[in-house]
Amino acid sequence: MSDLKEFSFSNGRAAGERRQVLHIPKAPQIVAGRIKKQIVRGELKEGDLLQAEGKLMEEYGVSRPTIREAFRILEAEHLITVARGAKGGAVIHAPDPVLIANYALMVLQFEGTTVAEVYQARMAFEPSAVRFVVENSAERAPAILREAIERERTFIEDPAGFATEVAHFHKVLVELSGNKPLIHLWGAMHEVITRHQTAAVALQRRSIPVETSIMAAVAGLKSQEKLIGFIEARDIDGAETHWRKHMVRANKVWVTGFEHMRITDLFQVG
Repeated sequence: MSDLKEFSFSNGRAAGERRQVLHIPKAPQIVAGRIKKQIVRGELKEGDLLQAEGKLMEEYGVSRPTIREAFRILEAEHLITVARGAKGGAVIHAPDPVLIANYALMVLQFEGTTVAEVYQARMAFEPSAVRFVVENSAERAPAILREAIERERTFIEDPAGFATEVAHFHKVLVELSGNKPLIHLWGAMHEVITRHQTAAVALQRRSIPVETSIMAAVAGLKSQEKLIGFIEARDIDGAETHWRKHMVRANKVWVTGFEHMRITDLFQVG
């Protein structure tokens, strides 16, 4: 199969009018696209081995270089791993949601996003997530969230450990919403917030008395327990309103002093 290039057509328009341009995928892109569809549909699963190159050449009517280029496309998207040699082959991998967060983080860093903007986004996301928790997980959520709270209590005298467990509580809460797009998009924010809170605690440790940190932690735990009460009562509006107020207070605590910090400062290497 020969590579196909872009071509244009007039689509019956009068001379001088702007013509539409169609992009025709090249053969390797077509082959890779068909394999991706098989993965998405579940016809090819994690750990499956693709057919040998010769079989794929026959199936798609293309050359060996075309198959290998298709493999390179799929490898770049982390959908296969190719082992070379006599016993080699292409092993299928399921799409990894971590890649969504990683790419989103790269874009946010490139755009100069601030820590404050990330907290604003979290404040928009989480109260909505709480609505979904009440609607979709009211029976099982309370026990799971109480377990997360107990993990927090273990570190109540350790500000750094407590901050990590608070971030875990928020992560569990969003996951209990059951809303996949929200969960995946929230993943990038979670990474930023975890890094920021670790850095903030390290900077504030010397200036804030331990007793003050413990009082703030206890207040936060009480607010989380109150949220669980709303979830158990299946009070959607009450849960959302309470958590929005909680997020406003929490954001003020965490963002104050870091209003202009860019998230690139949290991802410095070396």
